[in-house]
Amino acid sequence: MSKQNISTTVSGDLIVTHLIGKIKTDDVNEWFNGFEQACQQFISEDRNYKLLVDRKGYTPDHFSVQKAWKDKFFNETILNHSKAIAFLLEEGEIMNYLQQSNTKESVKFFDNYDQALIWLNEYPI
Repeated sequence: MSKQNISTTVSGDLIVTHLIGKIKTDDVNEWFNGFEQACQQFISEDRNYKLLVDRKGYTPDHFSVQKAWKDKFFNETILNHSKAIAFLLEEGEIMNYLQQSNTKESVKFFDNYDQALIWLNEYPI
């Protein structure tokens, strides 16, 4: 059984959120409650934030889990307040594809946590 990590923390203007392990739709809902709460702290004060989305080791137990995650994450209010988003993913074809097809300067894909953090910390807000 894989270790699960569904959590969100806030440090300064940085929100770090983890959705790792064998994930079911219920897990996505649980994750989103904490994630949305963290974002809401900034949104209610009309402040921007940077996001580190850690999905390295994320294994959906059904294709509907990925759809549930996308529907919740790609929320206009949340995205409008994020200045920069770093996605932490497993190395491989999906990450290569996302890196190549990404056209947004404020979005980057990493397989190394420290590199993602450095990029975010250096990104101007």
